[in-house]
Amino acid sequence: TIETVDAYLNSKHISGSTDSLGRDKPFFNIVTAATNIWYRATAIDRKDIRILPDKSTNVSIAFIATILLQKWMKESRFGMFLNEWGRSLARYGSTVTKFVEQDGELVPTVVPWNRMIVDPIDFDALPRIEKVYMTPSQLRKMDLYDQDVVEDLIENSRTVRKTLDGDQKDNQAKFIELYEIHGELPSYLLKEDEE
Repeated sequence: TIETVDAYLNSKHISGSTDSLGRDKPFFNIVTAATNIWYRATAIDRKDIRILPDKSTNVSIAFIATILLQKWMKESRFGMFLNEWGRSLARYGSTVTKFVEQDGELVPTVVPWNRMIVDPIDFDALPRIEKVYMTPSQLRKMDLYDQDVVEDLIENSRTVRKTLDGDQKDNQAKFIELYEIHGELPSYLLKEDEE
């Protein structure tokens, strides 16, 4: 489904660009216009986000909290995140967001659906798996990873990212595919060093 959505947004047929006689098939793209209209109609701006008081005695506190929130959103470029979030909602009908703390700052990102492995029936039922692509130099900079395992992974990796047509995506860097698991997992999966 994700590949079909992406193909239609890029004016491509999923059955190939030519018919059975080898003639080019035209693509009448009505999807992009509908997506753009939906995106503009449902867009949320930073100015639309406010903290409302729960009772009349908290009006001044809510006002100050809104000012601090607006300041944080401006500094963290939250408007860019909202645009990316809205665009993903308009294209796929839903989106996956991720908030990660980096150097004491909260960094929001929208995770593309083509990098997710999830339960399509119940999103929260099972752990969510995110595919992450890193270059060997990025992997070596990760202090949390066991560097012996990283070197073994780099040496034995054959990951090549490909387009829908099967063409290689990356011409310069060699990307290594990793899987990041999010969700509630049983404690027996935690492996402790026994020394």
